[in-house]
Amino acid sequence: MAPARTGTAELGLLNEIAPDVERLYNRHLEAPRLWFPHEQINWGEGSSFVDRPWSASDYPLADGVRSAIYVNLLTEDNLPYYTNTLLGHAPKGHPILDWNHQWTMEENRHAMVMRDWVHISRCIDPTLLEEGRRVQMATGEVPQPETIADLISYVTFQERATQIAHRNTGAHLPKDDKIGRNVLGQIAGDETKHFLFYRDLANAAFAIDPSTMMIATMKQVCSFAMPGTGIPSFTRHAVRIAREGIYGLSQFLKDVLEPVLTLWDVNHLEGLSAEAERARLELAAFVEKLQVTVERMAQKAARASAVTA
Repeated sequence: MAPARTGTAELGLLNEIAPDVERLYNRHLEAPRLWFPHEQINWGEGSSFVDRPWSASDYPLADGVRSAIYVNLLTEDNLPYYTNTLLGHAPKGHPILDWNHQWTMEENRHAMVMRDWVHISRCIDPTLLEEGRRVQMATGEVPQPETIADLISYVTFQERATQIAHRNTGAHLPKDDKIGRNVLGQIAGDETKHFLFYRDLANAAFAIDPSTMMIATMKQVCSFAMPGTGIPSFTRHAVRIAREGIYGLSQFLKDVLEPVLTLWDVNHLEGLSAEAERARLELAAFVEKLQVTVERMAQKAARASAVTA
């Protein structure tokens, strides 16, 4: 049975997954997504916020959708701190360093194009948005995975969750806002490719050291939170977003957690250490509890809908 890796063994796993990082990075580069932020926006639709102050009536939206745009954009703004965290697990000369640079370059355009669309469409109060950005970036709050195993596991779930959040937000925009839907679709497409990199890298790490990855996955799943917890009034926005059906416990369970754990085949891993076996049981119990919670929430929503019908 493979012993769990701790402390100085971090470099051991990093060295062993280097060929997989290089393989998956090359795969990523073979299918580039070459889109340009400035080409996504109809600049002629813009108007001055000085001459024409913002009003919610400029772009009518449900509160949950507006919250999703706000949270998604401010999360993308926090890119420098995510990059810093990733680089902390990328030693000089390792291919994961090149991947992190590529990832940062691709992610950087997300906040740019979202903010351009938000300002042109006037879907968000620009003053509220800027105040939120200043608080978010002054705090620099991001998850801090302790080990490379924690990092790979967390970022897999995070990239998938972000992809789902952008995709579902776009689907809730007015049908005549083709630019907004396209912008969020472009971002979701990038997040999909980033998710595939980390998902498959984690799968390779499971093959190398299933015990370490099992323990890390349990820790990350049981403590997982969407990026953006440092955003002002994050909990209030998160509740609105969940009520709108964009992203909440149900999406985390059905669109993020279950498909990823199934692909990693965590229920059938062999050769686990005693600690890793306990982690697998704890993870299974957590998922089962989450399934019960989501089912109860769905039943409660159905009863409420029947009463108001």
